[in-house]
Amino acid sequence: MGAYTAYSIFDISNLKAKQKFELYKRGIINIEEIPDGEPFNDSQMVQINSHKNDTTTIDADKIKAFLRTLRYPIYHLDFETYQQAIPQFRGVGAYMQIPFQYSIHIEHEDGRLEHREFLAQAGKDPRAEIAEKLTLDIPPNVTVLAYNMSFEKSVIKHLAAAFPDFSSKLMSIHDNILDLMLPFWKKWYYAPKMLGSYSIKSVMPSLVPDMEKAYKNLDGIHEGGEAMSAFAHLADKSEDEQSIIRTQLLEYCKLDTFAMVKVLQKLREVVNTRT
Repeated sequence: MGAYTAYSIFDISNLKAKQKFELYKRGIINIEEIPDGEPFNDSQMVQINSHKNDTTTIDADKIKAFLRTLRYPIYHLDFETYQQAIPQFRGVGAYMQIPFQYSIHIEHEDGRLEHREFLAQAGKDPRAEIAEKLTLDIPPNVTVLAYNMSFEKSVIKHLAAAFPDFSSKLMSIHDNILDLMLPFWKKWYYAPKMLGSYSIKSVMPSLVPDMEKAYKNLDGIHEGGEAMSAFAHLADKSEDEQSIIRTQLLEYCKLDTFAMVKVLQKLREVVNTRT
């Protein structure tokens, strides 16, 4: 029996609801109760067997192939966005994702790290400024690494469409983005602690145990929803309150890209110990 017995068939990733309820009707609820021979795909079997045996699954060859696609310097990028039900800015639709912040950790081949960041002023459209600043902070033709790159790509694509003067440089960044989530989504690396999730907050404790409480230990803002809400209401705060919240926002977003750096380092270590 695995170590995480609260974990159930409803946590199996990408398993159709129909299959989940068929198992449930048969009295199969906890993952360790699943009998051999059930019709799961390879990815789901990795998750199930990892849980049943309390083991970490590592496909070193595929991780190594992924790592070979990265070229130094590596620009680890993360955006924060918010939405407006009633748009205040020209060219913004209802509930459109409006980027207001980013963090970049630049990882050099010798291990040196640089950090760059942007946080918009409250109460004004941040998009033109963030578009320009991003093109200054990320040069063309470098490896840009995101975690769940579809989000970062979507933000950049919308910025490029809205601001033609920066479109060429922005789309160069867009086209060079690679996804650090790939090895975990594909389950080339999977640990029981991930509980079927491949979000960075689930992956990081497995690979970097000493950072397990890093987000919990932040002051004020611990996840993306809190960051979104904090910025959306920032203009309503006093000057002193805004200063405190801005510091909290910067620390939160900075941790997102630093976590990416640490996860990538651990992936390299995993490969090096198995080759």
